[in-house]
Amino acid sequence: MKKPFQNQGFPILLIVVLLFLYHPISFSQDMTGGVRATDDSSASVVITEFLIACNSGNRELMEDFIIEHYDQNALKRIPLFAVVSLNMSFYYETGGLGYELLKILPSTPNLLSAELHNNLTETKIKLEIPVSNDHSPKINRFINTEPIADEKHVNQLNKEEVISRIEQSLLKLQEDEEFSGTIIVAKDGKAILNRAIGYASKGYKIPNTTDTKFNLASVGKVFTGLAITQLAEQGKLSFDDPISNYVSADWLDPKISEKIQIKHLLTHTSGLGDYFRDAYMQCEIPFFRDLKDYKSLIVDDTLMFEPGARFFYSNTGFLLLGVVIEDITNDSYFNYLKKNVFEPIGMINTDGFDKDSPVIKRATGYTKVYENGVANWNNHQYTRIMKGSPSGGIYSTTEDILKFAIALESNKLLSPEYTEILLEGRPDLNASFHSYGFFISNGIAGRIASHKGDGRGVNCQFKMYLDLGYTFIILSNYSAPSANIVANIIDQLITNTVEGIK
Repeated sequence: MKKPFQNQGFPILLIVVLLFLYHPISFSQDMTGGVRATDDSSASVVITEFLIACNSGNRELMEDFIIEHYDQNALKRIPLFAVVSLNMSFYYETGGLGYELLKILPSTPNLLSAELHNNLTETKIKLEIPVSNDHSPKINRFINTEPIADEKHVNQLNKEEVISRIEQSLLKLQEDEEFSGTIIVAKDGKAILNRAIGYASKGYKIPNTTDTKFNLASVGKVFTGLAITQLAEQGKLSFDDPISNYVSADWLDPKISEKIQIKHLLTHTSGLGDYFRDAYMQCEIPFFRDLKDYKSLIVDDTLMFEPGARFFYSNTGFLLLGVVIEDITNDSYFNYLKKNVFEPIGMINTDGFDKDSPVIKRATGYTKVYENGVANWNNHQYTRIMKGSPSGGIYSTTEDILKFAIALESNKLLSPEYTEILLEGRPDLNASFHSYGFFISNGIAGRIASHKGDGRGVNCQFKMYLDLGYTFIILSNYSAPSANIVANIIDQLITNTVEGIK
């Protein structure tokens, strides 16, 4: 049978965007992995065959599963190899040890579910497979998994076991070239794991080191949120100020800017959208460097909804926060950060470096693309973005970001009162899961503040366990899901430590 989409020239940007937007998880080596059909239902067949394909670690078996069980109309939007790569990330999240099927859960007309056990992290996982509602259901969206929070059944792992299992997963990822970058895990401010894997430059065989600089993509938003909160603490702005006080009409129509308050931009509830659109892609690559270069992309924006009504992730909103910073300080965005954030706490390897200027120990970004079953690498050194902005794209190292996390949690960048303000979710703005720069959650592992970053040849994760004392930073110069795989493994292992359930 001819396999659809195998040799077609799909735009690489589409592939990368799809890899960024969805959150895969993994499976493993043993072909059965304890998987057995418990009945003859469609759910049992699909779940069992999916687990066997994942547990095999074999891309061809996964490809065969996708061809048989996926809605072909859904596959028309995505190249087959990209769907295979997304599903294979389940395999890598077990470090090659696989998942066991614990039980198939009751299905709904549009969702097949099962409870699994990750043999690497000793965590219970819920598998969810979205399907069409018909006699022979077909998978029509992306498969998802999530840990099952059950404090009574957490397997207590000590720190040594946590590190050992992370190392085991990294060996598998390195062997199959599924991760390149740096990882740091800290407990109470002290690094307990600090590793570098892969190459900063494949062409010149320059290895990554623990002080290699990586593009942070949207992780850079945490610095913008911090800078705005510093200015609020100094009395130079109020979170309730309309942005029209600082953003002129050549940036945004005053009828719109008068409705939007600073706090709306910080929480992605402004109603503004994203400047990454057709006009942006049609401009010359080196064009966007200073904030003023983005004016033409924003000036005609309209509101999708009234400010504060709901959450919609907005790069435009965070770019405008940079405009606010520059208006108040009469300085450039990056100069402000260097003087007031980076230099005071010793972040010597962090800055908004131009992508086309030479920078010592800077990683080049890559995307892994399969053609006719063979892996090739696309180099993103001279693709957008050429320079970072308040919405992302700054360069840093895992060691520098750890310094930032320590300084933030020890109130060296803000007073205790304003540190708390920075890290609080905002349910009053329909953003209970987002603070003034971080995503916020609260569960079995206590309070967590985090942010991730995605881009072409960029995938990053930064997470602070505010109650447990753990922090991890993962910076990768591969496209997603490279760092996401490692982050999910570490997240599950930290939750399962002895300290994690006290």
